[in-house]
Amino acid sequence: MSLLKRRWVWISVSVFLAIIPLVFITLHELNEAEKEFKESKWVRTTSGTVLRKELFRCNQPTCAYISYDGRTEIKNGETQKRVYFQIDNFDQVGEARRTKAVEREKELVIMYGPRCTSGVDWFDRIEPGAKLIVRYQCFSDGRIELAGVDAK
Repeated sequence: MSLLKRRWVWISVSVFLAIIPLVFITLHELNEAEKEFKESKWVRTTSGTVLRKELFRCNQPTCAYISYDGRTEIKNGETQKRVYFQIDNFDQVGEARRTKAVEREKELVIMYGPRCTSGVDWFDRIEPGAKLIVRYQCFSDGRIELAGVDAK
């Protein structure tokens, strides 16, 4: 009986010592995942440069176009005050994210052209070359989601 009790103690201690590192590894991984989640949710602020602006008028029954935000439709006779711009930098994020964001942004500009915002109250006050305040989220895959664009 004494031998069985000793074995039980040694087995219990061994299992306990094996579980401790697993707990620490799991806690570390959860902490890293939480940091990654928070990093993606933070809204950062950078600058943008106005490339051009245009008053777009739809002269067809429906004008549809694909942009960064997906498919957009406007109806015949409607107008949009569009401001085209580029984001100046992504210096607010770490190097790995920044590299992915710059690559992703270049790909999107090739596919869709420069970023555009419409329906802004500062359309008449802005000219090409002017600076904008751009608020964005940068996800781990480099995807950029705009939270807002305003004139400086």
